[in-house]
Amino acid sequence: MPRVYFHVDVNSAFLSWSAIKLLRAGGTVDLRTIPAAVGGNEETRHGVVLAKSMPAKAYGIRTGESLFAARAKCPALTVTPPDFDWYVQNSKAMIQIFGDYTPDIEQYSIDEAFLDMTGTEGLFGPPRRAAAQLKERIYKELGFTVNIGIAPNRLLAKMASDFEKPNRIHTLFPEEIPAKMWPLPAGALFGVGPSAAKRLAKAGIYTIGEIAQAPRKVLTDIFGVRGGTVWDYANGIESEPMTKTSARDTTYGNSATTAQDLATPAEADTLLLSLAESVASRLRLDGKSARVVTVQVCDNAFRRTSHQTSLPSPTNSTEVIYHTAKALLRQLWPGRPVRLVGVTAEHTGEDHFEQLTLFADPHHADKQEKLDRAADALRKKFGEDAIVRAKLLKPGEKPATHGGLGAAKARQKRGENG
Repeated sequence: MPRVYFHVDVNSAFLSWSAIKLLRAGGTVDLRTIPAAVGGNEETRHGVVLAKSMPAKAYGIRTGESLFAARAKCPALTVTPPDFDWYVQNSKAMIQIFGDYTPDIEQYSIDEAFLDMTGTEGLFGPPRRAAAQLKERIYKELGFTVNIGIAPNRLLAKMASDFEKPNRIHTLFPEEIPAKMWPLPAGALFGVGPSAAKRLAKAGIYTIGEIAQAPRKVLTDIFGVRGGTVWDYANGIESEPMTKTSARDTTYGNSATTAQDLATPAEADTLLLSLAESVASRLRLDGKSARVVTVQVCDNAFRRTSHQTSLPSPTNSTEVIYHTAKALLRQLWPGRPVRLVGVTAEHTGEDHFEQLTLFADPHHADKQEKLDRAADALRKKFGEDAIVRAKLLKPGEKPATHGGLGAAKARQKRGENG
């Protein structure tokens, strides 16, 4: 039976997901229809374009360039900050839909995945029809568009999904390679970056077709052993798998750059608590526990330092991760002020009961777990701001009211239904 793979790629993922969130919160302008970008604020030292809309792309704005340069190209550029927790939610929702079409899903990044659709024609019809159904369902249920590439292997499926955008379905079967793939520039081939494209140009090779038709030895002379893979890819052969099928440890992390440098560990404790809570809540959401906690800092000379420790037993407790991170922070604090703090939990496994020590208070641990679960449930129902630790409130700030009229207004502000 011929293999059939889909490569599903979200169009301008971060920009699209941010646009949807703003619209649901009552916004009247869709960021996808105007010159817009997801990026930070120069004042908080996050002044880089992370994603841009198609209209912004028309101004020559590129991902990775500074917001200063982007605004020079388009003074009217609208910039919105990133929300990675929201992006993860959208990614998970999309992957969940994929599960209704095939159990064989390989997530390649937060906004793209490979689906092995071999043998599903009896359920969903020919590949193009199934792809159209999947694409429309994602748009109808989640509000964003995707490109879908259809091919007999992952390599060609990914190449196909990169053809004309947005909201398109493309096929790339072996007989279509000469017409659809070979005319593309060499740099469009998966695995050929800008520096590799320059080396190929020096050898007089400018298109994927020229790579495919060159003697294999020419490529190995340019790139060594890797040249053989480049030649294979140009000929549509996935000789080196694009995804790893072995189980991988999942890492959960979060970091933040501060508006002002932090002089002492105590000044970072509130930020550390916020990061630990974000990491722990994502672990609980996925039903995972972590055995290793890592803290990293970057000082104002841009020197990075990190320390990690193994826990007696796996955990997803905010309290445990925070106090562990707090101790690590004091161990690694450099002699200079700090501008970035990060917390990571790794070596994860399925959620299970935590082993208590002889002198541990089981009632406290049980109470803490119930508090974490209750907080997660409230945030899931009413939004991330539904419940906030008092320590995380700014001076003079009051916690949100989530009852009666106050709750309705709070939900309306976030664009949620009662």
